[in-house]
Amino acid sequence: MENTKKILFFTENVSWGGSEFLWSQSLIELSKIGFSIAVCIHEKLELPENLILLEKRNTIKIFRFGPNNLSFLKRILNRFLPYSKRFKRSNLRENFILKFNPDLLVVNQGFNFNGVSLMLFAVQNKINYITISHAVNESLWPSYSLRKNMQIGFNNSCKNYFVSMDNLLVTQNQLGVFLKNAEIVRNPFNVSFKIDLDFPETSDFYLAFVGRYDFYAKGQDVLLQVMALKKWKNRNLHINFYGVGNDSQNLKDLVEMYQLKNVKIHSHTATENIWKLNQGLILTSRFEGLPIVIVEAMLCKRLVIVTNVSGNTEFVVDNQTGFVAAAPRSEYVDEALERAWQQRTNWKEIGIIAKKQITNQIPENPALDFANKLQAILNNV
Repeated sequence: MENTKKILFFTENVSWGGSEFLWSQSLIELSKIGFSIAVCIHEKLELPENLILLEKRNTIKIFRFGPNNLSFLKRILNRFLPYSKRFKRSNLRENFILKFNPDLLVVNQGFNFNGVSLMLFAVQNKINYITISHAVNESLWPSYSLRKNMQIGFNNSCKNYFVSMDNLLVTQNQLGVFLKNAEIVRNPFNVSFKIDLDFPETSDFYLAFVGRYDFYAKGQDVLLQVMALKKWKNRNLHINFYGVGNDSQNLKDLVEMYQLKNVKIHSHTATENIWKLNQGLILTSRFEGLPIVIVEAMLCKRLVIVTNVSGNTEFVVDNQTGFVAAAPRSEYVDEALERAWQQRTNWKEIGIIAKKQITNQIPENPALDFANKLQAILNNV
């Protein structure tokens, strides 16, 4: 099917993760109905094979930009020239956007502020755009100038999408204005909506911590402090860490420092394999969007233990589908984990309730739902 509308997806991220699922999978849905699609990414971002295949088939265009397009000679000359005479590098991404001339620009952000310069560029060039914000950190507040630019960027978009209500509320507080053009969307997940895994029946108890190894955001260090307590060392509770990230060595060092024999560290592992072994999920995040792993665990009939940050509690009901720690501090995580431990013989039943609840709260195909939203916007611009 031919379609004259053009849509350009731009992501600010330089590494592939959960923040890339929604736009990339929605792109695939839109490609099926004939939209002209382009993708603009940093050269460091490694795309999955399904997008590379679409590029090879000329179904989509992919433009990769780097940090500097000046030749080696010009960079050397700039060291000796006065500022006014120096060679200036062109903004390759902006040049590409103008050349492609999209009917709609999708600005995908890992946070809620790192796409602001692109929003302003779209405003200045009268390009229709939408934003997707995947996480909000309450400890990072914008300066006055950034705040004013965020106001311009969010207020002039066709729509601002957030992955949790909490992220939207915090963003509005940071801006000092209500966003009338905001909406909550759900991210795609890596298991079947109708998955039916057996519960692991073992004499010991296993919890999975699934997330990139990044203490600043994910707070693995908080859980390790709890597991270092004597009572947890003496119980038959095991923690399995799954992921990759910059704090991989730090994680290993803390496990060794605390001499945690009941903690194991794994690299990236297929989602279903994680839940074939583990009976629940534990996250001690310092900030989030709304973790995809919460949805996946609940779909697999597993209880969830989380800290009360960002969107974590929008699906997890304390003492019903999981257990909520009041804050990402060891004393609060210990309290929530203790409550979970006292209910350990009921983990299977809690997981069954979690499955029933989550299937009533999320769409079966979030990528298709989002693609339909973008198509509706495109049809009206």
